[in-house]
Amino acid sequence: MSRFQRWAMAALFLCLAAPAPAEKIHEIKVRRAGGGLVEDAAVMGFVSLKPGDELSRNALSRDVRALEESGRFAFVSTEVDPGPEGLVLTYVVQSKPRVRLLRIDGADDIGNRKVRDLLELGAGDPVDDATLAFKALKVREHYQKNYYPYTELEWTIDEDLATGTADVNIRVDEGRRAKVRRIEFEGGEAIPAKALRKAMKQKQWNIFSWLSSAGTYKPDELDGDREALRRLYLDAGYLDARVGEPKVEPIDDKRVRVLIPVEQGRAYRLGTLTVAGPKLFSAAEVSGVITSKPDDVASLAAVEKARQSVRDFYGSRGYISSDVQYKLLPRGDEPVVDLDLAVKEGEQAYIRDIRIRGNTRTKDKVIRRELTVFPGEIYNQVKVRNSERRLRNLGFFDFVNAVPESTTDPEKYDVAFEVNEQRVGQFMVGAGFSSVDDLIAFAELSHGNFDILGWPPVGAGQKLKLRGTVGTERRDVEMSFVEPWFLDRKLSLGVDLFDHDRQFYSDEYDQRNTGGALTLGKPLGVFNRINFIYGLENIKVYNIDTNATQTIKDEEGTSLKSSLTVELVRDTRDNSFVASRGARSSASAMYAGGPLAGDVDIYQLEVQSTAYWPLWFDHVFNLRGWMAVVDSHGPDDVVPLFDRQFLGGARTLRGFKYREVGPKDESGEPIGGRSGWYATAEYTIPLVDKVRFATFYDMGMIYDEAYEFDQSDYNSDWGIGIRLDFPGFPLRLDYAWPLKTDEFNDRSSGRFQFSIGYVL
Repeated sequence: MSRFQRWAMAALFLCLAAPAPAEKIHEIKVRRAGGGLVEDAAVMGFVSLKPGDELSRNALSRDVRALEESGRFAFVSTEVDPGPEGLVLTYVVQSKPRVRLLRIDGADDIGNRKVRDLLELGAGDPVDDATLAFKALKVREHYQKNYYPYTELEWTIDEDLATGTADVNIRVDEGRRAKVRRIEFEGGEAIPAKALRKAMKQKQWNIFSWLSSAGTYKPDELDGDREALRRLYLDAGYLDARVGEPKVEPIDDKRVRVLIPVEQGRAYRLGTLTVAGPKLFSAAEVSGVITSKPDDVASLAAVEKARQSVRDFYGSRGYISSDVQYKLLPRGDEPVVDLDLAVKEGEQAYIRDIRIRGNTRTKDKVIRRELTVFPGEIYNQVKVRNSERRLRNLGFFDFVNAVPESTTDPEKYDVAFEVNEQRVGQFMVGAGFSSVDDLIAFAELSHGNFDILGWPPVGAGQKLKLRGTVGTERRDVEMSFVEPWFLDRKLSLGVDLFDHDRQFYSDEYDQRNTGGALTLGKPLGVFNRINFIYGLENIKVYNIDTNATQTIKDEEGTSLKSSLTVELVRDTRDNSFVASRGARSSASAMYAGGPLAGDVDIYQLEVQSTAYWPLWFDHVFNLRGWMAVVDSHGPDDVVPLFDRQFLGGARTLRGFKYREVGPKDESGEPIGGRSGWYATAEYTIPLVDKVRFATFYDMGMIYDEAYEFDQSDYNSDWGIGIRLDFPGFPLRLDYAWPLKTDEFNDRSSGRFQFSIGYVL
């Protein structure tokens, strides 16, 4: 090859290797594919390229992506054509139809409106199948959280090509809430499955689950149950326990099986317990407050209790900044752990001031009078927590928290009690039926934080209740008012007014009691209380049947009863209404007439007690007893019919009619007696939340004479029942069979009893 040829080839190679000059865009167009309406400006608003720009593959890709991500277009592409003056760039788009009408049906439980809100789709919004599929996921997620695992959505899009709009029709198939048929465990044999299920919020479905949502599949609750189960094993000393992810397996389209894997590991016991770090006090003095001992189960609860005991030791002495850390030290291959508590003592603190925050209705003094700590005292952390508990027990607040706040003096703190008020006023109406009252209807207005002297009448901590009841066998009007701090002292003053017109006492007469009572009460320690009660009531026995015996007819007329009662009460129950442990006992003496005036000259002595014992698996055993004597102290030796003792019915001996136990007149009408007693033993078992099964035994008797207690002469029964603890409206359903009857009663078949309210 000649030299010229070599230079020519090199020149040609250089020309081919050099990049071609970029061409510029002369014109940008928009072309519509398919139907629909779309303005050029609606497209150009999302693109970055302009006439005169050089064509760039990256810029072109970026514009297409921007159009697609706008959600307005079902299809986007580009075309580039050469023109005489430059390139012609065309964006080819197919717009999504816009919603003209949105119809939703089938969401009967959750509501069609709620589904519409979840979709976040309205008139004018672009829509297509992909859009609806994405939005349907949110709807299904909501249903799953509300325990509908099988919800499906179907839809149609009826598009009008001429207008670019569409009618969207969505059909929701909610499906049924899944029921948990079984909850089973893999491993973890150390704790019975029944105890594990009891610790879980997720429950198995049973025949009583229709009364609540218990037994419905709740994924969110299952997540929290894992930690609850693990805590159960830790509290049993299985410190290495692991609870795996629950497995949910469909049994059919309505039921699921929940399987929870458990690795319990081995059980540990406590070895040595040491306390390190005390300087202000001896190690022996600090260790002495720990109740846990070597060889006890190494439960997490025991460890935390030991730690808290030491913290309370220091906190009750003003060392509120003290800290206690713990370590569990395994002993090699032995199932033993040593507990090492490390104390950081800090400085002693005093209370400078007490501040109240968050109360907008409740007066400061109502809060301050419940506190057991005061300015100038050593900062006693235990007393501060006790003050928190007393404030919670008022029932005015759903949140109470005491916070120490530093001051300019490092040894002094302010205590801020932060509260959040809750609703304490309530209005209830209802209707019901009982085996004594027959049909009843009632209305009740109550307020637990009333202020009789203020406006608005709230914030003084007083209690007010107004109630009216009407039924086929009764008409009652009642008002009660309680000032818990009378004269700013720990004295309670109660006022009760009533008008009771009742026909269920007897088929042969009616009775109306109208009057009131004044109660002055004072606490005696934590659990004890003494009450002084003065009552004044007008009692009318009327509408006596013409066929009644002379005994009943002699009671006709009106009597004024003026009485004074002294009552001692001891109450250690864990709950005033639905107790599981503790007891309530009372003894009272009532005197009427004599120097108190009135037409009734009697006295009454009464004792009663109810005790509760918690057993395994939340079972509860309950014993209840009552004994009373009423007698005359006047010259006529008369105890009126309305003051005599009666037994029988839903609250006493449930195998007998109301008031049927004890003496009767010649026609068989109950006339009561002057002495009486009864005892009840009851065993209850939880079925589902707020529902318990009960079995019971009742025995008792009414005697004609005062102080007549023949223990061989009594009535008894046994039975079964259901307890439904609906807040404010508890129901008791019992069926009882008489076992032993006295001379006044023939042995009869079983009897159904129905009642509303709590038994003290």
